[in-house]
Amino acid sequence: MGSRRGVIQMTAYQQPVEQGSTADDFTATNGRAHRVALNPNGKANNGAFNPVKYMLKLPKNKKVQLSNGQIRWEKTEENYLPVAPRIAWFRKEHPDWGIITSVVRVADKEVIMKATIKDESGRVIATARKKETESGFSDYIEKAETGAVGRALAMCGYGTLQAPEFDEGNRLADAPINSVGKKN
Repeated sequence: MGSRRGVIQMTAYQQPVEQGSTADDFTATNGRAHRVALNPNGKANNGAFNPVKYMLKLPKNKKVQLSNGQIRWEKTEENYLPVAPRIAWFRKEHPDWGIITSVVRVADKEVIMKATIKDESGRVIATARKKETESGFSDYIEKAETGAVGRALAMCGYGTLQAPEFDEGNRLADAPINSVGKKN
């Protein structure tokens, strides 16, 4: 079989593959075969960072509407790539790029942090913000900073498909109509 190096996105129902897999490896679940994307550049696992081995399964409740109109909640799992492996992956591929964090606002036991990703020339690649409160975490400033960095890295393609903050659910951010059918 020839070498295939195109990037195919990992889907939520893929299972992790063993370390040492190549871009030619497939996983088959739910009767479908899926290519495993090892990194945004489509590199095979020839020393490249392999995010699949750091993937966690997080519990999630999924709202399902039945044909009779009733609503049922199903317990499922979704893949999640923690921020630390996203940073390691980013640093391996772009050691000369920067992650800059700053406080946007801190008041009344809450903080908004901002993270900016810049390339080697200083050009902004992504910017993200994250708000946390002391009631959510005693180390809320650090959590907000980590969250902002994770969101910025996700915007650059590092863990994007495994970033729950990008799951819009029934609240589509760019939808032309709102949830009650009125135009925005």
